[in-house]
This record gives sequence, structure tokens and C-alpha cells, in this order.
Amino acid sequence: MISYLKNNWFNLAVYNIILIYIVGIVGICFTTEADQKIFLQLTPVNLILTLVHIFFAHKKWDWKFISSAVFITLFGFFIEVVGVKTEAVFGAYYYGATLGVKWLEVPILMGLNWLLLIYAIATSLHKIQNIWIFSICAAALMTGLDFLIEPIAIKLDFWQWQNNIIPFQNFVAWFILSFLLFFMFRMINGIVENRFSKIILIIQFVFFGILNIFLK
Repeated sequence: MISYLKNNWFNLAVYNIILIYIVGIVGICFTTEADQKIFLQLTPVNLILTLVHIFFAHKKWDWKFISSAVFITLFGFFIEVVGVKTEAVFGAYYYGATLGVKWLEVPILMGLNWLLLIYAIATSLHKIQNIWIFSICAAALMTGLDFLIEPIAIKLDFWQWQNNIIPFQNFVAWFILSFLLFFMFRMINGIVENRFSKIILIIQFVFFGILNIFLK
């Protein structure tokens, strides 16, 4: 009975999260500009729902995991603050209105976005045993996803780059910083599995890939 309920929840969660992102694609790509703005206002809600889905499937809530998750969230937020204010980390950029309420010129949810991506990728690559190879592959995947996100971010006012030019420095920073976070995550938590993570990760790549096609 318990096994049935778990599998039933998992299947329902998969259908639910796929539906959420399909609605997002339709709303952003195939509606009027006025309707598109309404869908974009739901971006923070989309992020929170994705987090709820993926962490509901997490199994081991010990102090090591909680402390590392809090650290990643705070690090992600404050590195963005440093990045925006100094231009020394990612380059010259500023945040638009799409990602919701800001503090110190950075959307509050950016820390959770870092946590979502680090966790989803780390748990998707759990079969890679060597911590160095794991961290390199994970950082490469993180940077690859950012490569897909950046053009969409500009068009949908997630954030804006100076002169609309995405600097190479941004991708270098993403790789180095995410490598350090992946290494730290594995050192503290060891190998962590979550069967929902790969689905979330695939959906993220497909979602931003489709947006890149239709929003050119």
C-alpha cells in the first residue's frame, strides 16, 4: 500500500510539473504581449512549485543536508548581490522586474534558484563516484544550462546585461562558483539520490531550449 502511494505520488508529481512548464511555454510563446506579462509574473510561483516538488522527494533531512542547503541559498543570493554591485563577478548586469521582490537590488528568490539547480544537478549525477570528476561534470552542466537561460533572461527581463552583451566572464564565473558548491555539497553530504531530479533537470533544458527557438 505504501509503495503504491509513493509511486502514485511520483507519477502525479511528474505529470503536474510537466503540465506547469507546458502552460509556461504556451503562455510565454503563443499569447499576446499583455497575456505574456501575466504568465511572467508567475515565474516566482513556478520556481517555488518546482522546489516543493523536488524536495518532497528528498529522503534524508539531517543537519548536514539542511546546513549545506542553507549555505548554498545564502551564497547564491549574496554572490549575486556582490555581482550586481561590483560588476566583478559575472560582469555588468542588473535585475529586471520578472523575478519578483528584490533586496539589495537582487530578487530574493535568486538564492533558491541557485539551490534548485545545484541540488537537481548534484543528485542527477549521483552515479559519478569521483568527487573531482563529479564536480567538473556538474559545473559543466550548470554552465551549459546558463548558456541556454541567458538569451531568454534578456528578452523576458529576468536581468539585463550592459549593451545587451553576455560577457564570457559570466560563464567562467558560473563554472568556477558552481564547481566549488558541487564539491562542497558532495564533501558534506556524500552521494545523494533523488529520482525526481533528472526529470526536473530535463524539463529545465527542454523549457529554455524551446524558449530559445520561439523567442528569437
